[in-house]
Amino acid sequence: MKRGLVRAVTIAVALATARPGSAQDSLRAPTRRRSLAEDLQLFSQVLNQIRVNHPDSLDTHELLMAAIEGMVAAADPHSYVVPATRLDSAKEAEMREGRLYPVPIAFRFVAGAPLVAGVAPGSRAVSLDILPGDELVTVNNRAVAAASADELDLALAGPKNSTVTMSLRRRRADGSVARLERVVTRERVDESSAVAAAIMLDAQTGYVRVTTFLGDKVADDLHAALERLEGSGMRRLVLDLRGNGGGRVDEAKRIAGEFLPRGTIVYTASGRKTEITDTGRVQRSFWKSERRYPIVLMVDDGTASASELVAGALQDHDRALIIGRPTFGKSLIMQTFPLTDGSRMALVIGQIRTPCGRIIQRAYHNASRREYYRDAGQTSDTTGRPACRTDRGRTVYGGGGIVPDVMLPETLTPSWLARAGEHGLLITWAAGFVDRSGPKLASVDALVGTPPLESADLAAFRSFAASSDILVPVDSASTEALTKAMIRTIAFSKFGEAGYYKLVALTDPGVKAAAHAFERASELLGAVQPPD
Repeated sequence: MKRGLVRAVTIAVALATARPGSAQDSLRAPTRRRSLAEDLQLFSQVLNQIRVNHPDSLDTHELLMAAIEGMVAAADPHSYVVPATRLDSAKEAEMREGRLYPVPIAFRFVAGAPLVAGVAPGSRAVSLDILPGDELVTVNNRAVAAASADELDLALAGPKNSTVTMSLRRRRADGSVARLERVVTRERVDESSAVAAAIMLDAQTGYVRVTTFLGDKVADDLHAALERLEGSGMRRLVLDLRGNGGGRVDEAKRIAGEFLPRGTIVYTASGRKTEITDTGRVQRSFWKSERRYPIVLMVDDGTASASELVAGALQDHDRALIIGRPTFGKSLIMQTFPLTDGSRMALVIGQIRTPCGRIIQRAYHNASRREYYRDAGQTSDTTGRPACRTDRGRTVYGGGGIVPDVMLPETLTPSWLARAGEHGLLITWAAGFVDRSGPKLASVDALVGTPPLESADLAAFRSFAASSDILVPVDSASTEALTKAMIRTIAFSKFGEAGYYKLVALTDPGVKAAAHAFERASELLGAVQPPD
């Protein structure tokens, strides 16, 4: 009897899970698109079967919220839902009132995992070797409960100058994985200037690095920096937007207005609803007219969002020569909608295009989320990409960020150097070097002109690294990479972030390549046309 019962149950299960028709029919694609009513009926059927048959006592609202979160996440990599159960209204109010301070690290969620998107310039966290792509695993030894960047930002906020211990997982270029512990201070750096460096590279070439478009004074700070450089004889400009993750679109429009005529289109926005449609144009404020000197604009895969709008506008209007690596490829309009249970949904509602009409946003429907973020700026192939023509008739490409006019080679960090940074060896060693060599380090210019490192210093660092089981090769290429990293770290330790960015500007091969591209940039000046 028992064997017969087992057989009967097995047959019943097989019949319950089988689909009508042959196996070949079951694999055949549907012959027509299902209607919304049919799909809603299907959803109701599944929910009802779970309620009736599942042996566990399940909360139907939790099931519905899981379905809603999955549905929104399937729409695109940037939309998300914050359930009401994870919202903290009291803490949000404290944050709005300025009584709580954030962790100065931006995160984005990829396949449910919080990854570092960037570290705020001017913060103490800059020196902690926290890199884009690092995955946040625990906070104060507790698992991360948040499922969106906004939710995580609120969860990490706390009293001014208090600290939080973060455990991070880093996948190195060689495939190995490192576990890092970092103590991060909560601080607000909104008042820091986004213009990290503004110097003269030579008698006529100015250099300005803008690290973010967050805040309402970025354009003002850039305007003041340009005036100082012009007063020093600047006749051409290297504008460095590498690593600039974007920020406010209105600031991007004002910054583009430094270099484009009044009324010129900076971007266009469109969505399903007509009220999303918008055309951003240059509007004059306290300055009378745009700058007219040649511009070489530097970008990389960390250039994203609003900073891509500036690069795209100046490229479309033939106002700047773009040099570097393809940008990240994010240009979307988002809006937050309250849900009836108190939850919130942040939804993509439109796209922003460059003046000539190309889409900056990378395609995301045929790639996993990890692939979407991992592949940012990784390909320069323009085959099949959306394209349009500039004011002068040049073909430019979108659909995967802004493709530079001049492509620079990709730079890779040696694994031993990456590990040295992970262990904090460079910044620790540099602090001791600066302490005993302070009088020799008069300025960044002196550091560039007469590097203070001797062979004994290099040997000392190699020995220091070896004590942490990191072997630094002794070949010429490794010695050059080590020397470069040590000098940059010394500049940061002695002269702060401003000194670091100045030294990079004076020694970076990419900046030197940009300074040698002004002949092509000058040819574009005749291409700027009056606005429509």
